[in-house]
Amino acid sequence: MAKSKYEYVKEFETDDRLLRNVYILVRIDGKGFHKFSAAHEFTKPNDIRALNLMNHAARSVMHELDDILIAFGESDEYSFLFRKSTDLYQRREAKIVSTVVSLFTSAYVYYWNDYFTDSKRPLYPPVFDGRAVLYPSEVEVKDYFAWRQADTHINNLFNTSFWALVEKGGMTPKAAEVRLSGTDSKDKNEMLFTEFNTNYSKLPAIFRKGSVLLREDVPKDMEKDAIIPTLPETLPGSTSAEAAPSTLSTPAFASESLSNPTSEPASDSTGSTSSAPCTVAETSTKETQQDAVSNKKRHNQDEEEEEENAQEEISGKDAEGKVDEIEKPASKRMKKGVVIDYIDIIGEKFWTGRGAYILAPEKKKKTRSK
Repeated sequence: MAKSKYEYVKEFETDDRLLRNVYILVRIDGKGFHKFSAAHEFTKPNDIRALNLMNHAARSVMHELDDILIAFGESDEYSFLFRKSTDLYQRREAKIVSTVVSLFTSAYVYYWNDYFTDSKRPLYPPVFDGRAVLYPSEVEVKDYFAWRQADTHINNLFNTSFWALVEKGGMTPKAAEVRLSGTDSKDKNEMLFTEFNTNYSKLPAIFRKGSVLLREDVPKDMEKDAIIPTLPETLPGSTSAEAAPSTLSTPAFASESLSNPTSEPASDSTGSTSSAPCTVAETSTKETQQDAVSNKKRHNQDEEEEEENAQEEISGKDAEGKVDEIEKPASKRMKKGVVIDYIDIIGEKFWTGRGAYILAPEKKKKTRSK
C-alpha cells in the first residue's frame, strides 16, 4: 500500500490477535430466529429442512477453513473448533469470527432453495452473530461440547413436550408453559409416552443429539458437496445411509451400526461381478471316468488361460507387451472429507474413538537449519 499523510489512522486499530497455543472456539447463533422461523413456517418442534440447511452451511465453512477440526450444531447455532496451532489471519479475532459468520450466512442463503424448494430465497435476510472463546486444554474442549449436547437434549425435550401439548393437546402456549413449569426430564418423558404415545428415545437422533461434523476419509473422486442430500435418512453417517463399497475396509461415513457392512462380491476391471469357479459338468452314466478326468483337465487349462488374459487386461499389457497406465479404482483412493453424524460426544468413548484425531498431539513443523 502506498504511503500517504493519512496513513496515521491505522494507529487507531487495536491488536486483537488471540493467545497462541490454545484452542479457538467460534460459535455462531441465529439472531431473531423465533421471528424468522415463524415467518418461514418452520415445522415445530423441529424442521428437518432447516437443520439440514444449517448442516450444509457448516460444511461449507469447514471446506473453506481446513484448520477447523470438528463442528457441532443444534437448532440455530453452530460451534467450530480450530486446532491449537492455527495461524489463520495471524489469529486475529475479528478476521476469524467475521469470516466464519459471513461464510456460514452466505451458504445458508445460497443453498436455501435446495431444502425449502417452495421458495427460491428467504423472505428476508437471515442474521447470525458470532464470538470466539479460548480454551486452554483438552478438558475444557470436551466439557464445552458436552455442555452444548446436553443443552440440545434439554431444549429439545422441552420443545417436544411443549408443542405436543399445543398441537395435540389443544392447549394454549401459555397453558402449556404452566403445565411444564417445575417438571424434570422424567416427568416430560412420562407425559409424552402416556398422553401422546411418544417414546422420546425413538425420535431421530439429529433432534435429540444435534449434528456432529467430522473430518474423515471419503472416496477421493467424491465431490465435496455430493454427499449432502436433502433427505435426512440418507445423510452420511445416518443408520440408513448406503454402505460404502466393500473395497473400503471401514466406511468412513458409516455410523456405528454400519461398522461391519455386509461384503459384496468383488468386481473385476470391467465392473462385472466375478462368479465362483466353475465345476465339471455332470457326466452321463455311460461316460467313463477317464473322459471325466480329461474334461476336467481341459476345463482347468481354459480357466488358466482366461485368468492370464484377465491379468493382462488388468496390468494393461497389449499384444506387443507394452504396459498402459490404468487408473486405479476410485474407491481405493481416499481423501479427508467432512462427514455428518448424530452421535454422543459426551464421555471418553467419542474422544478416544472417532474423535481421537481432534485432540491428538500435533506434529511440530520441521525448521531448516541454515
